[in-house]
Amino acid sequence: MNYKAALAYIEGFIDYERSPDFSRQARLYNLDRISLLLALLGNPHDRLRVVHIAGSKGKGSTAALIASVLTHAGYKTGLFTSPHLITPRERCRIDGVLISEADVAFYIEKLKSAIETVSASAFGRVSFFEIYTALAFSYFADSGTDFAVIEVGLGGRLDATNVVTPVATVITPIGLEHTAILGESYAEIAREKAEIIKQECPLALAPQHPEARAVFEEVANKRKARIVEPEVLDAVCKPHLQNVEQDACVSASRLIHNAEGLPIAQAFDVETDSERYSQLRMPLLGHHQFINATTAVAAIECLKQEGYKVPKVSVYAGFKNVAWPGRIQRIRSSPIVIVDGAHSPASMEALCRTLRQSFRYSRVTFIVSLMKDKNLIAIGTVVSQMADVVIATQILDNPRVMAAEALQNSWENVCKNITACPTPEEAIIKALSDASPTDLICVTGSLYLVGQALKIFRPTSSNHKEN
Repeated sequence: MNYKAALAYIEGFIDYERSPDFSRQARLYNLDRISLLLALLGNPHDRLRVVHIAGSKGKGSTAALIASVLTHAGYKTGLFTSPHLITPRERCRIDGVLISEADVAFYIEKLKSAIETVSASAFGRVSFFEIYTALAFSYFADSGTDFAVIEVGLGGRLDATNVVTPVATVITPIGLEHTAILGESYAEIAREKAEIIKQECPLALAPQHPEARAVFEEVANKRKARIVEPEVLDAVCKPHLQNVEQDACVSASRLIHNAEGLPIAQAFDVETDSERYSQLRMPLLGHHQFINATTAVAAIECLKQEGYKVPKVSVYAGFKNVAWPGRIQRIRSSPIVIVDGAHSPASMEALCRTLRQSFRYSRVTFIVSLMKDKNLIAIGTVVSQMADVVIATQILDNPRVMAAEALQNSWENVCKNITACPTPEEAIIKALSDASPTDLICVTGSLYLVGQALKIFRPTSSNHKEN
């Protein structure tokens, strides 16, 4: 089986990320299929030292930061994330290097018999995500990784990754997302996410809504899992915090600019039980990334408390050199073009706040594509408060995506100047032709759109280390 044939085989299985029946079908999630699949493969996940990450916002960024630090500390580190921007190989990497096409083909061939056996069982046909989860576990175990940083796909309790026995768990901020599957309230959603917390396994906890925080504290206390969390002193975060004892002291971040006056990084100070980091610097922009970074520091503190050595210099190097494309990423300077996968009201607010605080511009054009199951009006209301022009578009190969004209119709009473372009290429051409050198264009709403934009702007270059 070659790489092309391997991808074709995987894509023959249900992909809930793209399913138009996403909410209804996702109720069928369970751990039976993945458990049987892994058992047939010799339970490779039991050979992994896992850092397990759940949450609504910032899971991928936090995972990338933790993995980068561990790599710079000298540990061979696997990273499993979803979805991908350009190639499925992004989902599975070791020390920042994407899994090779040959290895994807090799492992699908290796897994195929087990996949067919499980799919023919009473548990039913495996999913696209379950296959990639089993592939990642097998690849990381066979490669002898020291750590595997594993991002939850959806929820936590019944997510395919929740078969691991981690050495540390991480929960990033909770939002009201996938409510048809996970619950209608912060507490209900937190119950689903909290199931990654394991007995006597330390938990790095990001700032949370009070309802969610109460759930995490309850579950952690029952399971004797020590909570490590940053105390964020920045006033922007104060409403999300409760008056509880915390283990890290964090100051507000400061922007770092290049010679053109464009922001390229942010720096901040963090103090934990064992270390003080002054001027910790990372290239990820936005206050939400500041929160993700402090949560990653708390995760490193968890590992240090478990006896793993993570030198101070490796935290600096890991943060400084982290690569996580598609998150408030500037891909052009004149006009400024930003890509970001903001797909909820809260993440769109975070994006708009960062654009206002970090960039100088004359007019703003938003190019937007969204899934049908998102809170469209709430997102549109946020966009309307900043955008001078909105261009609705769509990714053609994803049935979950809302048609460009349907999005335009949905927002015509919200956004004062909105048009529709049926393809991202047309939308980008229109935005660039209408923009002045001092304008800002933001491509956002869906990571699938962000991936397409990266292909359009950088058709011959790669955003990842390939070898």
